[in-house]
Amino acid sequence: MTQHTHSIPDQPAAPHIDFDWDDIYRGDGSDTAAPDALLLAPSESLTPGRALDLGCGAGGNALALAERGWRVTGVDISPRAITSARTTACARGLDDRIELAVADSATWRPETTHGFVLSSYALPPRGPARTATLTTLAAALAPGAVLALGEWDEEACDWGKPGDLATLDELTEAFTGLGLQIVRAERRQVSVHQHPGHEQEPAEDHAVIVIARRPHDTLETTD
Repeated sequence: MTQHTHSIPDQPAAPHIDFDWDDIYRGDGSDTAAPDALLLAPSESLTPGRALDLGCGAGGNALALAERGWRVTGVDISPRAITSARTTACARGLDDRIELAVADSATWRPETTHGFVLSSYALPPRGPARTATLTTLAAALAPGAVLALGEWDEEACDWGKPGDLATLDELTEAFTGLGLQIVRAERRQVSVHQHPGHEQEPAEDHAVIVIARRPHDTLETTD
């Protein structure tokens, strides 16, 4: 197809760390990865509606959700990643089900709430940008909606600068403080996506996985 996907106006984006995310993407669709079955599993019990993939990369998870009937918003800081996602969306005939934007997760804000929200190894380093991103993830959830987040485990991985990765306690405490209910929180080994031209070991690494839910509004009673 020659049509472009629906686009959200791009916003100025400053890299979270001293790393250019465009360096790991080709921008031609070849780096759109297979979907992450572990992080997408919580969506399978939900009725498809609006979904948000904040830090969507080249769109593997966002496109999988679109194929399952969701209307998806995908946001990433890398212009090449978004170009890849758009290219693959058009090739798969999904351009009418996905909106894509180049934006920084620390400053981007959703225009509506969503039934499913995803963050796949995309958090900025610990500090104000991470706090803002976690707040946005929580705020994007409609009542009863589900959040799935995966991040690299600071307590188990042997790479990264202090604060680049995350701990399970940090994430569960943050989301509880933002009013979410923790459905599942675990540490486990997961496969590492190998970007074309940037293949490197290990094939697996240590992650923290958090599944959380926005409670339905309840009526408060007074005596």
